[in-house]
Amino acid sequence: MEYQGRICPRGASYYTWRAGDTAQAVAQRNGTTVQALQVLNPDVNFATLPAGTEICLPSQSYTCISGAPYTVRAGDTFTSIAAAYGIATYELLERNPGVSPDNLMVGQVICVPFASSGDEPDINQPAQPDSPNLPTPSLPSQPDRPTPPVIIVPTQPACPAGYTRTSVAAGETYADLLVKHNVSYRAMRTANPRLSPGYLIAGQTYCAPPHGTRAVCSGTQPYTVLAGETLDTIAADLGVTRGRLLSLNPTLLPSDFTQGAVICIP
Repeated sequence: MEYQGRICPRGASYYTWRAGDTAQAVAQRNGTTVQALQVLNPDVNFATLPAGTEICLPSQSYTCISGAPYTVRAGDTFTSIAAAYGIATYELLERNPGVSPDNLMVGQVICVPFASSGDEPDINQPAQPDSPNLPTPSLPSQPDRPTPPVIIVPTQPACPAGYTRTSVAAGETYADLLVKHNVSYRAMRTANPRLSPGYLIAGQTYCAPPHGTRAVCSGTQPYTVLAGETLDTIAADLGVTRGRLLSLNPTLLPSDFTQGAVICIP
């Protein structure tokens, strides 16, 4: 695939990939995140990117498409950072696709939520009329909790490849969105961490995952199974083992690889 002649969004800069580079190392050197690199370069596979290829380097406003950036300090672990922000470790992992939790480095930038969430909200709560006076969530006061810097987040962040930007209709509930797009709760929450299940706003935009999505593909790409395809035929076409495909899709059964299913492929 040819990547030269890339056009980067306003505010971003260009970077020429060098031999030995990894997405995590490039992100750390430039004060950004792997997530942001993937958002600005959705067609790039960083694991196989050849030296000399030009990519887009995110500006600070693109560092985290939701939440705020956090700089890893000595002694930090994924578990301790997640606990500090009141979220599960897997939720922190989903906010930072491509980041190795076992290889955090001091000075590395990752994405954390603006505020912790309490009990799971009621996904059957209907959308409320749009209001300009909604309260702005703030971090609770906790002496041992790190406070992320305030940044300006783009109001229309790019959706992942294959996703569609759409808006909440008046009266729709979060459950309505899941049924409408036939996607799992986890897939919708991962793609739209700032979309509150308990308080939808009419007109609020979100990224709709492909029909049938169960989980967001991190470091891989989504693929919709075609008529006649099976686990065996897809593995053969891609030149990988069945075990490799199943490991990339831990929520799927071998029998789930049927027409219309959205799977993750290398």
